Amino acid sequence: MTTESDQPRVAVVGGGWAGCSAALTLAEAGVAVTLFEASRTLGGRARAVELEGQPLDNGQHILLGAYEQSLQLIERLHPATPLWRLPLTLEQPPAFSLTCPRLPAPLHLLAGLLSARGLNWREKLAAAHWAHTMLRDTATPGQLTVSQLTRTQPEKLRNALWHPLCVSALNTPPELADARIFRSVVRAAFGGRTQHSDLILPRRDLTALLPAPAAARVVELGGDIRLGHRVTTLDATPNAIALGNHGDMAVFSHVILAVAPQHLPALAKQVPALGPLGHTVAGYEYQPIATAYMQYDPDFRLPGPLFALANGPAQFVFDRGQSHGQAGLLAFVASAATNLPADWLDQAEAQLRRIVQPGPTRWRKRIIEKQATYSCVPGLARPPVHTPHPRIFLAGDYTAGPYPATLESATQSGVQSAGALLEQL
Repeated sequence: MTTESDQPRVAVVGGGWAGCSAALTLAEAGVAVTLFEASRTLGGRARAVELEGQPLDNGQHILLGAYEQSLQLIERLHPATPLWRLPLTLEQPPAFSLTCPRLPAPLHLLAGLLSARGLNWREKLAAAHWAHTMLRDTATPGQLTVSQLTRTQPEKLRNALWHPLCVSALNTPPELADARIFRSVVRAAFGGRTQHSDLILPRRDLTALLPAPAAARVVELGGDIRLGHRVTTLDATPNAIALGNHGDMAVFSHVILAVAPQHLPALAKQVPALGPLGHTVAGYEYQPIATAYMQYDPDFRLPGPLFALANGPAQFVFDRGQSHGQAGLLAFVASAATNLPADWLDQAEAQLRRIVQPGPTRWRKRIIEKQATYSCVPGLARPPVHTPHPRIFLAGDYTAGPYPATLESATQSGVQSAGALLEQL
């Protein structure tokens, strides 16, 4: 099996944020690229859906100012920025409020903690000292969980600040979550520039934010996007890679596998060199994310674009009227949403009504992604973008990197995978 010419022809399997970032990087470098996506919609888990005639998202996402790879790609693809940048404010009415002023990092975090509402001075000083130690020290034992890392903090701080941040960032309960990865997120947000801790809210649906314009750019540069095309067979020789779907085969010089980790083992086992890799990833466990969309009167709006919620299944509520212009529409997010009660929508709405009175709902819809992310636990083996086969590369939020399963991990891995391939060429 050989390729048809000496010119490299690269296939990217998977049209999520990692695959689209990889395909865009290759196309802009002048490489002929074909992207295969099993779905009819690009974006993977972070994609657009339609409910009640409105474009929504398969889960509500938020970016940090530290997620520079994602932000750079998005801003490159849009003539006018589709992002809303907000200084870090964590409001959990009526019990807790944290706002970081525009001071040099990490002074802005320390000032925010010392002025936080809902904490006494002993708790404020404990939080500031602990955060300073987190940002200064680099060593974290490899098997430490976030619960163990925060065990010296007052209970109110664990429940109102550190553990909600853990669940939202790692989508893993703090008693299971990897303390080193959590520390990486905290250091990225608060240990660099002040704007790294900013909260970045999309103003467009997630497919329109990056995957769709990236694919359009790939096509403009001569590439090919094949939607509704699930790759089921993978055949590799030292000189070429063949991809198949229901008997149709296409031969490429190189392949980037940008599928979700739960889909990788079925392809990896077909290439002997990838057998151990597939076996490792097959051992991953996963965490769900549940999102509830609730439509209220269009005149209703939250006092802010998002609130943290306490004592219930949801951790955050977002006002999509303020971010997306969808007046009166709120999105409730329950991360690490195992064992959700049957009435969790009622419970989430009760969480909101302890803060504001939005009036009756006009409709309610829920989306539950059962395998939204891998469980980010201590000691998890995350593979590099290179594989034992020199012509096959990986991209995805599960590959080796400093962050958990985030949009930034996906885009970073896509760009890194493409870069590794280009170096080989």
